[in-house]
Amino acid sequence: MQERQTKQKQIIYDALTILDHPTATEVYGYVHEKHPTVSRATVFRVLGGFAMNGRALELRAAGNETRYDYNVEPHYHAHCQCCGRVADVKVEGLKERGLKVTAESEFDVSGYSVEFYGVCGECRKKEEIRA
Repeated sequence: MQERQTKQKQIIYDALTILDHPTATEVYGYVHEKHPTVSRATVFRVLGGFAMNGRALELRAAGNETRYDYNVEPHYHAHCQCCGRVADVKVEGLKERGLKVTAESEFDVSGYSVEFYGVCGECRKKEEIRA
């Protein structure tokens, strides 16, 4: 059964595509500013539904709030260890599709996630100014 597309879901999805790897709180803030009748609970529920139905990715990094990405195609992310920003990155030599995985335990691999950590350009510039 196909999920019903409501006006609220479209508003939330549009916010997701405009914001850069936002948290649910950031999506709510953006949506609420333009559409005050959309509740926080609705935003959180809809984002969870998007992730469950494959319409968005949930990006979970230890110690950080879950972020969302509307781009569901295979790709990689880098997390800034200073400000928490998440960015899409391309990695030379690492295929985004068609990896063959073997495991001694006959594990049936259905997907994978690779996360990179570092310092974003904005935080690096701030550090250079302070130095």
